[in-house]
Amino acid sequence: PVAAVLVASIRLHFIDVLLHLRYRGPNEIACDARFAKGDELGWFQHGSTIIVFAPAGFSLCAGVSEGTTIRMGSALLRMPER
Repeated sequence: PVAAVLVASIRLHFIDVLLHLRYRGPNEIACDARFAKGDELGWFQHGSTIIVFAPAGFSLCAGVSEGTTIRMGSALLRMPER
């Protein structure tokens, strides 16, 4: 499971609206954008924290530490050796 905590706003490439706690626009926004698997849809802004829960024994991959930028598709965790 992955959680995004304390996200102040979300920017999406396909709409020209900043979605944040004070947003009072429509709940539904028309969108005709097309995406392929792995395409970036948008990003979190201002104070986003990502929390990943994993079973005991898993460890971070080499080069992954607090503050590291991790690109989609990059390895994050290593399974324990059997």
